[in-house]
Formats: sequence, C-alpha cells, structure tokens
Amino acid sequence: MISRVGLSAAKTGAVARALSTSAAGATETYSFVQARAEYRAEIASLRKDFIEEEKRRKEKLARDAEAQRQKIMKAKAARLEIKRQQQAIRAKEVAREKAIHDEKVRKYFEEKVEVRKERKAEVERRREALVASLRQQSAKWTTGENYTEKLKEDVFIYSPQQISARGTFDPSSTSGSAVSWLEKLQRMKPAGVHDSSDEESVTSDSSDDVDESKTKKDEE
Repeated sequence: MISRVGLSAAKTGAVARALSTSAAGATETYSFVQARAEYRAEIASLRKDFIEEEKRRKEKLARDAEAQRQKIMKAKAARLEIKRQQQAIRAKEVAREKAIHDEKVRKYFEEKVEVRKERKAEVERRREALVASLRQQSAKWTTGENYTEKLKEDVFIYSPQQISARGTFDPSSTSGSAVSWLEKLQRMKPAGVHDSSDEESVTSDSSDDVDESKTKKDEE
C-alpha cells in the first residue's frame, strides 16, 4: 500500500514537474515573441522617424538651397544693375569725351584752314609785292625796243661836265667810263707778246738811254 502511494506520489511529482517545465517553456516562448514584436515595432517606429527626419532634412536643405539661390540671384541682379548703371555713366562720359575730342578736332582743322589762308594770303602779298617790284624795275630794263636809247654815249659818262663836253670827248682821258675801259682793254696785250711798234719803242728807248749815258760821261 505504501509502495503504491509512494509510486503514485512520485508519478504525481514528476507530472507536476513536467507541467511546470512546460509552462515555463511556454512562458519563455511567449516572452521572446512579444520581445520580437516589440523590437519590430520599435524598428518600424525608428524607421518611420528616420524617414520623417530625412524628409524634413531634405526639405530644409531644399529650402536652404533655394534661399541661397535666391540670395545669389539677388546679388547677381544687384551687380548687374550696378554694372548697367556704371555702363550708362561710362557711356555718357565716352559721349562727352567724344564730343570734346570732335570739338578739338574741328577747332584744329578750322585753325589749320585759317593758318593756311593766312599763309596763302602772305604768299600772295609777297608775290604781288615782287611782281610790283619787278614791274617797277622792268621800266629800267634794256629791251630790244629801247636799247638804242639806253646804250647812248651819254649813259656811260658819269659827270655832267663830261656830258656837256661830249663834243671834245677823249676816251683816253676818262678813267671811269665804260668807253675808257674798252680802249684800255683794246691796248692791253698778253705777257711776252711784242709787236713791231713795241720793238721800235724799246729800241728808241735803249738808244736814248745810251745817248744820255754818253752825254753824262762827256760832261764828267
């Protein structure tokens, strides 16, 4: 009887232990499934948060990029406006400088024309003065029409006394007239040339010298 009771008790304890072990295993299995589900839910939540955060970050980057682009475009537009204004100012300055340069060139050419006119007028005045002087001098020139009047004998005599005494004019007695010089030139001969008249004059002169020397010796 005791043995049966002990055996039944042992069996009951073994069954109880087996039941407790299975219950513990079921509890552990439930805990793992629940943890995995919670982990997956947490991962999904984190993924969702990450996606939302990444979306917000990209939107912020896009807004920042757009703001930066707008800022750059505004700065570029401001620079272009300043450049356009500077170009307009420079165009006005260039137009003013060109007008000043054109005015200087116009004045230069006008002055050049005036100087050319003055030079031409001066040349014309000199030419007219020269022509007048030549006309005045030409009245005294000797031409084919008046050479007989210009080359008369009275023209070559300097003094009025010689002009009044032209009836007794002796070419050899005048020293300043053209006729006296012409007579002298006709009597001149090259050096070393002697004619018969010169030899006779030399012979007569030598004989006269000999006679004079003899007379002097006789007197002594």
